[in-house]
Amino acid sequence: MIARREPLAPAVTAVVSDQYVVAFGKSGGLGCFTVIEPLELERGDQVVVRTPRGLELGEVLGQATLRQARLIGAQASGDILRRASGEDRAAMPRLQQQAEDLFAATRAAAARLALPVQILDVEMLLDGRHALVQFVGGGDADVTKLVETLSIQGSIQGELQIRFENLAGPHVEHDDHSHGGCDKPDCGRVNGAGGCATCATGGGCSSCGSGQPDLRAYFAHLRGKMEETHRIPLH
Repeated sequence: MIARREPLAPAVTAVVSDQYVVAFGKSGGLGCFTVIEPLELERGDQVVVRTPRGLELGEVLGQATLRQARLIGAQASGDILRRASGEDRAAMPRLQQQAEDLFAATRAAAARLALPVQILDVEMLLDGRHALVQFVGGGDADVTKLVETLSIQGSIQGELQIRFENLAGPHVEHDDHSHGGCDKPDCGRVNGAGGCATCATGGGCSSCGSGQPDLRAYFAHLRGKMEETHRIPLH
C-alpha cells in the first residue's frame, strides 16, 4: 500500500500576488503593503500608502515573498491605495517646507524652555494634517510643555495634529492630546531600577533624570544615508 503524501508547504520564496514591499518616510522605513484593488506595480513605482502613521508617499521595491510578508509585515503593514499622481508629487515641496518650519519652531521652543529634549527631525504626512516630530530625551511632561508652547505661539496651524516619537527607546508615540507626565514620587526608582517605570517614555524621565538615550543606532543609520548620497560623515 502506498502511503498518502501530504502536499508540500508553499516555499517561503513564493511571491504574494497582492502584497508589495514599499519604502516610505524620510528615514527609509520598510513595510509590506496590500493592494486594495487590482493593480500591477513594478519596482520604482511611486504609490500612496496607508501606513501605521497615516497617508504617505512610498516607493515600491518589489513583490513581497512569503518570508518578507512575515518579517517585514510584522514591523509595518497597511494598504496601497493607488499610484501616486502628479498632484501628490507636486504637494511634496510644500509639505517639506511646512516640516522645516515646524522643525525650526520646535527646536527654538525646546531651547527657550531649557527642556532636556533634542529635536532630530520633523515629517509632514501626505494629507497635510498630520506631522511626526522625532526626538530624544525628556519625558511626557516635557513634550506637554513643548506642545502647549507651540500652540500659544501659533506654530501649530489649523487642524494640524502632531505626534512625538522618542527614538531613544521603544517605539512610543505621544499624541499632542495625551500628555500629562507621570508625576510619581518613585518614578524611575522602583526596586532601585533606572529608567521611568510609570510613563515608559524610553528616553529617560525628566523628573528623576534616570535613563540615558542611546543614539548609536540612530547615528549609524544617518551615517549609512550620508554614505549613500556621497556626503562626508562627521567623526
